[in-house]
Amino acid sequence: MDVSKWPLHKRMALPDWCFGPKWWLGDFIGTAAAGVTYFFFSDKPPDVFCLWDILVSPAGIVAGIRADVTICLCNETPVVGNIRTLTRLMRQFGTPGAFYNMHLPTASATHVGPMKILVEANNQGIGGALKLLSETATTETSIAVLISALPREVPDWVVSGLVRSR
Repeated sequence: MDVSKWPLHKRMALPDWCFGPKWWLGDFIGTAAAGVTYFFFSDKPPDVFCLWDILVSPAGIVAGIRADVTICLCNETPVVGNIRTLTRLMRQFGTPGAFYNMHLPTASATHVGPMKILVEANNQGIGGALKLLSETATTETSIAVLISALPREVPDWVVSGLVRSR
C-alpha cells in the first residue's frame, strides 16, 4: 500500500521495520580540545528522515572528561554567532537557547538512543559544536547520526492490522 501521501505523523507511527535500511551519516571531527570545535557533515540527509541514534566516539580521552555536544540543521559549518538560532535535531533535550543540549560522559563511545524522531531537513545539512570540558585533554573525535528515510510503501496487512488494533 502506498503511504507516501500520508501525513508525516501517521507514517512515523508505522512499525520500525517498515522504515527500511538505516545508515550512518557523520564525519571525523579531528582533534578537539578545551575550546569549541565546530563541524559540518559532508553528506546531506534526505529532506525528511527519521533519527534513530547519535554516536559520539572520542579516541584516547582521559577518563572523567566530559563533552558537550549540539547537533543542528545548517547549510555550512556553524559559528559562534548563529549556532543558538539553528534548528536542533533533538529539540526534546536541553534548554531552548542554550549553546549545548547534550552533556555526555566521554570515557568511551556514547550512543544517544534508541529513538525515533522525525526531522524535516528541508535541503539542509547537519552540523554542530563539540566542547571538551578540560583545559588540557585533547582527543580525536567522530560524530555520526543513524538515520533512515520514511516509509513510502508497506504491505496491506500492516495497515489493516493498525486499523483493527485501535
